[in-house]
Amino acid sequence: MEYKYVRTNSKGEKIFRKDTNESLDFVTKFLEDRNIEYETRIGGSLIYIYNDEGKCYAYYWTTGRWSAHRAIAHKHYRSDGIEDFVSRFLCNKKEASNENPDL
Repeated sequence: MEYKYVRTNSKGEKIFRKDTNESLDFVTKFLEDRNIEYETRIGGSLIYIYNDEGKCYAYYWTTGRWSAHRAIAHKHYRSDGIEDFVSRFLCNKKEASNENPDL
């Protein structure tokens, strides 16, 4: 996946985008195979994904961008796709800290 130029905003800054090339079907199957709870919002190309502790994340399957649900709207993070998002950000932090005490 590569970043590509999309547009220039009103401040003259160039905006780049990186698409995941993952379909909604691919993403929902991935989540269902791992018994991860989610809700789709097709109009916004986003899915609400819940971790084991019930925390909700807004995930945009077209770009891999995500945010903590109900967080400040402009605070988004990037992942390389659903597998990357689940493995790096959705996992239970308690389990991760038990494996690596430095977390």
